Amino acid sequence: MWERHLAAIKRRKGLMNSHKVELFTIISIVLITLIAWATPAQAMRCGSRLISEGDPREKVLNECGQPSDVESWEEERYDYFDRPPPARYYNEFERYGNAYRVRAFIRVEVWTYNYGPSRFVDYVRLENGIVRKIYSGGYGY
Repeated sequence: MWERHLAAIKRRKGLMNSHKVELFTIISIVLITLIAWATPAQAMRCGSRLISEGDPREKVLNECGQPSDVESWEEERYDYFDRPPPARYYNEFERYGNAYRVRAFIRVEVWTYNYGPSRFVDYVRLENGIVRKIYSGGYGY
């Protein structure tokens, strides 16, 4: 009689252990997914320093130095608001259907960092002095 009772207890412990393993596996997958999702989109390494999207122009100059090439231009963009935009940011706006349309001019610069033939060329896109995109090209020259 005791043997059947011990066997039932062992079966329950085996089931509990398998549920613990399943729960651990599910939690691990969720954590790995969240960590991978929260990583920054793109970054650039300058020596031991890291430049990422959202950094100001001055930080890039201080950490990486002068770029080997700079392209710059202005882009005209429109933003839409469902109520009048704040006057301290936008002086001119117009009614556009049920929304308000604001015209803004954005200063765009693409900085090229060429490290030579042994490394990839890095491009940094700045909009109004803020890093918006970092991407790499082929090997340098």
